[in-house]
Amino acid sequence: MHAALPTPHPAHVPERSCVACRRKRPQAEFLRVTRVGGRWDLRAGHRVGRGAYVCADTPECWQEKRLRRAFRAQAAEIAAQLQTQHAAPQQQSSAPSARVSPEVSHV
Repeated sequence: MHAALPTPHPAHVPERSCVACRRKRPQAEFLRVTRVGGRWDLRAGHRVGRGAYVCADTPECWQEKRLRRAFRAQAAEIAAQLQTQHAAPQQQSSAPSARVSPEVSHV
């Protein structure tokens, strides 16, 4: 008789919902906005406190009008933080890189 090998279970992937579009996705695909001291703030790294999630790759979700339900009076501030923080990396990545090819040989 052969002993049945246990089948590996897929790793659990936490899902969250975007406060703007209500779409459910894996947590890694969101930006987390944290409420600390009565103020909402977009922070990187370890975050403590109440949180809300916004799609990281969908600029339509960063519009003030779509954020009002979750952030009320602070919606304009959060929209500005999202747009300025994510506009800079996109501009940097579109610049041509000045890498030297490793295939270049000296004569």
